[in-house]
Amino acid sequence: MYTMDTITIIIISSGFLAGMGGGIGILFLVTLLRPPPIVEQPYKTSFAFSGNLRQTPLLDAIQFLEIGGREGILHIYCGRRKGYLIFVKGKVVDAFYRNFTKREAIFAMLDLSDGDFYFEPKVISQPKLITDTSMDLAFEWDARKSAKTGET
Repeated sequence: MYTMDTITIIIISSGFLAGMGGGIGILFLVTLLRPPPIVEQPYKTSFAFSGNLRQTPLLDAIQFLEIGGREGILHIYCGRRKGYLIFVKGKVVDAFYRNFTKREAIFAMLDLSDGDFYFEPKVISQPKLITDTSMDLAFEWDARKSAKTGET
């Protein structure tokens, strides 16, 4: 038969194991019922920027995107003609309009007084083909305009 010490050990062990099982069950329920942790993600926002060249000159739109450090494609529509300015970190790195590319395309689009534009934010992986700042381009464009009209 069992001695008093053996019975005491069995009772204590049973209580201990029951307590452990209950504790594990409670921990399982708490874990199961706890809401999932909130994982902070980077704040993402869609950036819509569009306008009309009669109301917003293209140079203003370029400078706005440059100051904002935007990355993407600025689409310019003038009738059936379409041009593109490609931005990386706010800098124009390439441009296309009609038969022109790079700086000549920018100058041709800066001459447009009518049309629409729309900025499409997207990640760009293109080499930098234009190294001038928007101010450099603006000064050269203005000098070209002045030379055409004969102003000094």
